[in-house]
Amino acid sequence: MIIPSGIDFKDYLEMQGLLEGQEVHWGNHWADALVDRINNGIEVFGDKLPWSKTHNTFRLRPGELTIWAGINGHRKSMIVGQVMLSLAKTMRVCIASLEMSPESTLARMCQQAAGCYPSGEYARSFAYWSEERVCIYDQLDTVEATRILGVVHYAAKELNCSHIVIDSLMKCGLNEEDYAAEKKFVDRLQWAAKNYKVHIHLICHMRKGVSEDRIPNKFDIKGTGGITDLADNVVVCWKNKIKEQALFKQKNGSQISQVEAESLERPDQYMVVEKQRHGEWEGSYQLWFNENSLQFTGDNSGNIIPFGIDS
Repeated sequence: MIIPSGIDFKDYLEMQGLLEGQEVHWGNHWADALVDRINNGIEVFGDKLPWSKTHNTFRLRPGELTIWAGINGHRKSMIVGQVMLSLAKTMRVCIASLEMSPESTLARMCQQAAGCYPSGEYARSFAYWSEERVCIYDQLDTVEATRILGVVHYAAKELNCSHIVIDSLMKCGLNEEDYAAEKKFVDRLQWAAKNYKVHIHLICHMRKGVSEDRIPNKFDIKGTGGITDLADNVVVCWKNKIKEQALFKQKNGSQISQVEAESLERPDQYMVVEKQRHGEWEGSYQLWFNENSLQFTGDNSGNIIPFGIDS
């Protein structure tokens, strides 16, 4: 598929209308769905994350908005990249990575797919594999919020992408102090997710001053509380930096403290589901990081998740 160049996404959005007028039906429209819900309860459905330990508790459902939040340097974008890589095996994903160049985004995903630092030959094969699977919005730095909304609509309606990533909220041309505009933008993202039955992923930062010594929560997310109120799901990513420091010291032959020694028994990364509006489970997943592959795994066995680009 050839993606047209020179599209003014702001104009494209305006052509789609003002994101108003959701469909309204009488209650009997959902009679079958209501009976199924009453008889069977809440069913775990939606697209799966790469880790089997998550499959029965957390899914990425169409029509929802997920906030992925974390302190700077706590690998939230890298985790989301691995999630998108896994999903791209069977569906189309779109990534608007406004903080990284397209080749940097693809290079990280390529390394995760290879399970090691890839060769140039593998990188070319991965690039061709990604056609009609992974599309990248080729813009860096701050982009006007209306243009981002245009990208979302174009990716969903014209490219048939099932998952759309916006990395990050702070690069969407909104004044950090204008909470009303921020809330309106997130509200429109949620509307787009529901209207086009896609899943939108919005990466957010934590407020300045949040301590890295503890796992933050949804109340630490930068901006208005309306962001998490509107989102269907909120996932917090937290890196065990004490363990990272201890491993670095060990590698260089330096002595580690008792606290650092104890940290070696803990996971490298935590992924905490702080909110899941349409699911019954909230809690924390423990992950381990493989530096050679940039993969996160569900256990400390050292085995990476196999990935093939032939299918």
